[in-house]
Amino acid sequence: MISVRRLDRYDHELVVRVGIRPEQELTLFQCITASTMTWVGYVEDEPACMWGLIPPTLLSNQAYLWLLVTKLVQEHQFCFVRHSQLELARMLERYPTIVGHCDRRHTDSMRWLRWLGAKFSDEPGQYATFTIARKDG
Repeated sequence: MISVRRLDRYDHELVVRVGIRPEQELTLFQCITASTMTWVGYVEDEPACMWGLIPPTLLSNQAYLWLLVTKLVQEHQFCFVRHSQLELARMLERYPTIVGHCDRRHTDSMRWLRWLGAKFSDEPGQYATFTIARKDG
């Protein structure tokens, strides 16, 4: 069963279960603590993904999306696609514009983001910036 839970504070044990290498932990800690909202997606009780939104200011109507996935997402992709739509709709209620960047080598991630409505920049480079905007926003 797939479930999504809010993460209220940094949880080292959870980060270890997600499979973060020690040299990546500081970056994830910074993402979680800078986020106004952070979630964890589970398959049964195993963490499958984490994501959060980081606004540039507290009054901003835009936020940066960060995302971490494990192999469990690929193994249960159809369920996660459905949940992604629901969660994105909730995020867009709070932030009408969501921005981020994606490594161009991760074609599955780019396809998923496009499916969720992301528009990618044409700038050259390893990372493509994207924007997802609320329909009325």
